[in-house]
Amino acid sequence: MTTRDPAQAAAQPGELGAAGPVRLPAIRVRTEPNEVAAFSRETFAAGTGDFVPLTFPFRWFTLPPVRALIMQLSGGEEFLPVHEAQSFVYERSLRTGADYVLDIAIETSETPPRLTLKMTVAALQGEICARLETILRIVRLKGETLS
Repeated sequence: MTTRDPAQAAAQPGELGAAGPVRLPAIRVRTEPNEVAAFSRETFAAGTGDFVPLTFPFRWFTLPPVRALIMQLSGGEEFLPVHEAQSFVYERSLRTGADYVLDIAIETSETPPRLTLKMTVAALQGEICARLETILRIVRLKGETLS
């Protein structure tokens, strides 16, 4: 599998079906207590104490470098990435107030047009905590009619 640099992806926006995933540089994140509490309230999660809700890391797909790459690979403003599916597997729980490192790769497919975002969340010492995946269907916003 070939890894492409995000700069290459930026030079070819909307290129679906390219060989191999586009991988972002590692991103350091923190499970800030106030953000985890707000997420829990908004998603009606029961009190989690020191543990982070299982779906909390999906919000990191909206970080500026990730969102920018999603928009580039989906074709820009003429297209809308629509949530199709998600999955997650945990090897250990995330803790509130802890730092983690994200590894994010985005694979593209043409038929139907989709982006598959794969995230690995690791502790700073390198132990894998979770693997998450989101599939986004790419929908054209204008210029196409349904028959």
